[in-house]
Amino acid sequence: MKQEFGTKQVEAQPILGIRTSTTMEEIGEMMGPLFGEVYAHIQQSGQQPAGMPFARYYAMDGHTVELECGMPVATPVEGAGRVTAGELPAATVATVTHIGPYDALPQTWSALTEWMGSQGLQPAGAPWEVYVTDPGAEPDSSKWRTEIHFPVS
Repeated sequence: MKQEFGTKQVEAQPILGIRTSTTMEEIGEMMGPLFGEVYAHIQQSGQQPAGMPFARYYAMDGHTVELECGMPVATPVEGAGRVTAGELPAATVATVTHIGPYDALPQTWSALTEWMGSQGLQPAGAPWEVYVTDPGAEPDSSKWRTEIHFPVS
């Protein structure tokens, strides 16, 4: 499937998330429990998520990744313990939708950053992935949709 790259404006979005460090090898196994912890906190606060889970990537150093696993909320909610309140920023983002298994995401990231360079776009903040498809509801990984949003200037 041909990837369609573009830019769009996104509004600031209140979130709850857990920021942590892990290795590239362990990233898949640790995300589910973190999303579960965030989801439980949102429910305890009397809300439901206002969108699908996301992972925001702050730094990659060799095999170590610093990231935040979170969920959007309709109105700001106070954090507690490891769950902290924050927001995804209002920004112009370069974007592409990846369709397929998560292990093929690095190729889509590379294609997006290459496209950004070809358009003269500079990274301007921590990028994030939105997991549009719930793997628990759709077992066929070839149908999974992941949106990548990369703030640019």
